[in-house]
Amino acid sequence: MAKTVGKKKSEEIGINGLNSISNLEAEIMKIVWERGNVTVREVHEIMLRREIKKKEHSFIPYTTVMSTMTTLAEKQLLKQDKTAKTYIYSATVDKKELSKSIIQSVSNKLLEESASGMVSRFLSDSKNLTKSGIEKLIDEIDKS
Repeated sequence: MAKTVGKKKSEEIGINGLNSISNLEAEIMKIVWERGNVTVREVHEIMLRREIKKKEHSFIPYTTVMSTMTTLAEKQLLKQDKTAKTYIYSATVDKKELSKSIIQSVSNKLLEESASGMVSRFLSDSKNLTKSGIEKLIDEIDKS
């Protein structure tokens, strides 16, 4: 049995907390999309084979795959079929839907921050506090 060395920190795809998924979650989703209906054991075995091919020294524990797939089910990205003794997982969204959702949440977050920055800069410059300046600001906000 392979020995695990330390815990790998997984990077986030998207903006943390906004439709973001970790690299591990993305890797699992790719496997589920490729295979259709899978068990945790099947996903774990595929991941182990890939890690062995890369000749990595630490291997992902079964429990990490299991808890990550449970998290994906809680995020409603995977569906758990609990009718059998072993849960069967399937994707609830396709690649395109998930990508679109992540990109949309990132762009919304970036636009929100740029609009608030614009308002902040506008308000910090007392020369711009005129009626026409405020109307320009409202027009810019309406455009975004």
